Amino acid sequence: MKIQSLLPLFFVPLAFNAQTKKTATDNRLATDLDKMVQKEAVAYMQDPARVGISIGIFKDGKSYFYNYGTTEIGKSELPTSQSPYEIASITKTFTGTLLAHALVDGKIKMDDDIRKYLDGNYPNLEFEKHPITIGNLTNHSSGLPQFLPDQSETFKKPMDSVALALSDFYKNYSKKNFYEDLHQAKVDFVPGTEYKYSNVGTQIAGDILEKVYHTSYENLLSEYITKPLKMNHTIIGTNSAQLLTRYNEKGKIMPRNFTTIFAPAGGIISTTGDLVKYMQYHLDENNKYVKASHTPFVKSEGDAIGLYWRLHTYEDGTETVYHTGGTFGFSSVLQIYPSKNMGVVVLSNESDGESQGKLHDIADNILRNSSKK
Repeated sequence: MKIQSLLPLFFVPLAFNAQTKKTATDNRLATDLDKMVQKEAVAYMQDPARVGISIGIFKDGKSYFYNYGTTEIGKSELPTSQSPYEIASITKTFTGTLLAHALVDGKIKMDDDIRKYLDGNYPNLEFEKHPITIGNLTNHSSGLPQFLPDQSETFKKPMDSVALALSDFYKNYSKKNFYEDLHQAKVDFVPGTEYKYSNVGTQIAGDILEKVYHTSYENLLSEYITKPLKMNHTIIGTNSAQLLTRYNEKGKIMPRNFTTIFAPAGGIISTTGDLVKYMQYHLDENNKYVKASHTPFVKSEGDAIGLYWRLHTYEDGTETVYHTGGTFGFSSVLQIYPSKNMGVVVLSNESDGESQGKLHDIADNILRNSSKK
């Protein structure tokens, strides 16, 4: 299967050129790491569309935090390590971590037919008698669509209006509606043989977790991840009063993320302070649940996918474990080097066609350059 990769406020004088935009930051520029972060962050913030970013780093057993820009256009309010951002599809790694618990504890098997856990009859969830398995859900090889119902026509509209259209459509969309629409989903290849990114598959994975543990996804998140790791600012939902204002590349305020039925696929709100704790947890590959979540269900050439985690091995043999995220208005990346005991998370309250990739580059450059020192 081929896999596609995907404090006090002050101004720091910058040494690019006369037109360089001054960027508000709390970076004190006191260490080599500070200067490395400054170089990457300021280059990113030069795009007039950028609003604010928060960076968290775990390195050599210590945590470091940096913030740039503003929480809202027109305000001089620097984000902090406690500023809540939508982390979008990074949420899928939380679902993968919970699946690792279910797998290691014998509650599920990766080759289970997902229909074992669904109410009703779904003869459509197979191709030529090959069923969709839980493992297929975790590496996006199920053949299920990105959204239910199919939203391909919505995405043909001008991008400014897509977020509003989707937000309006899903405002009253229930889990009952979801499973009614699932009867119409069509799988057009043998599950496990092709890559097709699917939020739908992760929504189902969340429901399977609820069924085998007999409790809500929110309770599982609290019991197994946020409470033991003391991630007190990590929640599910779209109504956090402190959530930063979200923007597209035109500076237009975007609507809030969809309803809680999307929680397992992209519904978590978090902070760099909390996500550094989460990275620290995932750097411990002696932990059986962490190890399981980083292990690919299917071996593949080049990059691979564990339980939603993306896995990439560089030419020098160093492996990175990561995931990016993007909603209409937020972009994010979380990336770790288990062998270097180091990780970087970058969160932004602006989203455009390039932001996720550029945030990934920031994290990658910080990790690779720091590990050389």
